[in-house]
Amino acid sequence: MKVKNSTRKKRGKITKIFVVLWAFVFLIIGFELFSKNEIRFVAKDYFLRVSSREIGSIEKAKHLDIKKVSLEEFLCNNNVTVDESLLLVNGKYKINENYVPQLIYHEEREVEINRCAKDAFDELSKALFEKKGETLFISSAYRDYEKQQEIKEEEGKIAQNPGCSEHQTRLAIDVFVKNFAGKSFIKSQSGQFVNEKCGDYGFIIRYPVFGEGKTGISYEPWHLRYVGLPHSQIISNSKITFEEYIDFFELGDFYTYENYVITRQNTNNIFVPESYESAVVSEDNTGAIIITFKI
Repeated sequence: MKVKNSTRKKRGKITKIFVVLWAFVFLIIGFELFSKNEIRFVAKDYFLRVSSREIGSIEKAKHLDIKKVSLEEFLCNNNVTVDESLLLVNGKYKINENYVPQLIYHEEREVEINRCAKDAFDELSKALFEKKGETLFISSAYRDYEKQQEIKEEEGKIAQNPGCSEHQTRLAIDVFVKNFAGKSFIKSQSGQFVNEKCGDYGFIIRYPVFGEGKTGISYEPWHLRYVGLPHSQIISNSKITFEEYIDFFELGDFYTYENYVITRQNTNNIFVPESYESAVVSEDNTGAIIITFKI
């Protein structure tokens, strides 16, 4: 009996030693990871993420005077702009093979970019240069249907199918700075600045670190998507995906955010506020339109 008890005690001590050693190893690994600035930066998004039904300071409008108008009549107003900023493009909501985006040539970067995103990119680039002294370059921009088909054939599973890539809208851009491109972009101070501040300039990180379950695509810190203000601020501050944001808006309801009113409606007769300063209309590619009123 004494021999058995002695053996058990030895085994118990050995087990405790192994537990302590493994705990020490994990502690060292954790310290090494979190001593890296980019790891701490990315991990922060996990802790700040909120429910897609509890988005930031956006809330349903109360006591809003509205009127019914035809969409055709509404679009004729001089203070109403039509763009493509809120097109949702993914495996479920594809764009047509014959789709032609609103393109403009960016002479300095020598790429074609969606018209509504050009000024926003220039402002973001200027802010980065002023803060970090680095130039923001574009590695990939507009791709038509045929070009996306070629990329799919070359890269296989890692590339999007034709019709499913946001690059076909020219609202998405892949960016980099000197010596830091692709996955290494987030390791640079400039990459972290762009990831943190792009929402103030109309862009979002389309495939965030926490979003693979919703987007089906792993973290891409270099892939910016233009959605315009105030949507970029709401999405970025709330740490949600673009899919969750579009799904948040119930058809026919009105929502307020600062001095904006946002509504998602069908494309026949629509309801609009009695008074507003300006409005931006975009299809969302799900069969509805999203109207953003500045009040």
